[in-house]
Amino acid sequence: MGLYGLLNLLQETAWIHAEKMGFGMQDMEQQGLFWVLTRQSLQMKTWPRFGENIQIQTWLRAPEGAFVAREFAILTQSGDEIGLCSTSWLALDRHSKKILPAENLRPWDQIAHARSTGINPEKIPVTGTYEKIAKYRVRNSDLDINQHVNNTKYAQWILDAIPYDLHKSLKLNTYSVNFLAETHLGDEVEVHRNCSSPDVQLANQGESAYKGLRVGDEKVLFTAVLGWEKRT
Repeated sequence: MGLYGLLNLLQETAWIHAEKMGFGMQDMEQQGLFWVLTRQSLQMKTWPRFGENIQIQTWLRAPEGAFVAREFAILTQSGDEIGLCSTSWLALDRHSKKILPAENLRPWDQIAHARSTGINPEKIPVTGTYEKIAKYRVRNSDLDINQHVNNTKYAQWILDAIPYDLHKSLKLNTYSVNFLAETHLGDEVEVHRNCSSPDVQLANQGESAYKGLRVGDEKVLFTAVLGWEKRT
């Protein structure tokens, strides 16, 4: 299993858990609200092999200001931990798009957990010189139920922009992303790579930084960092 497939599983797990806890998509819609994913950070020790069964655990931490943290643990069928993920969410008013104080939404003392992955999704700055490596036009299949590009698609765009030879020679260890603006049907989006990222032909490990730029207004839509090492 690769990054795109795992991100989709994490997303589906979050949806199911939110529905069970009473603040899923339908519950929020009835209140005129919706959730927005703002940051995500994933760390993997090993990746699931084809046909291997895995377990995904998810839980919520108490809000910090307007932000709610949802965390995940990825386990083998026997219970060995192979990955951790932390995500940061905001609740917005569906009409005004105003951010709502998260502490007022739910009795968090009854549903939040003290358990922590120890991962803090941080701000990814847009600094230095970038080079364009790919361009995409948003299609119907890229959209979620809110008519915005699904958050997992940004990872797919980055992965599709990386030459196949590098996919074979590098192992992905970490993935971090900041979601900065909405992307809609028909938008043209360029993926840019930071020129100061390590040369994958020379380094044995490193981090490569990316950003997504909307062609129409040159707005930065997302920033991301992929941590990798050479396969042995």
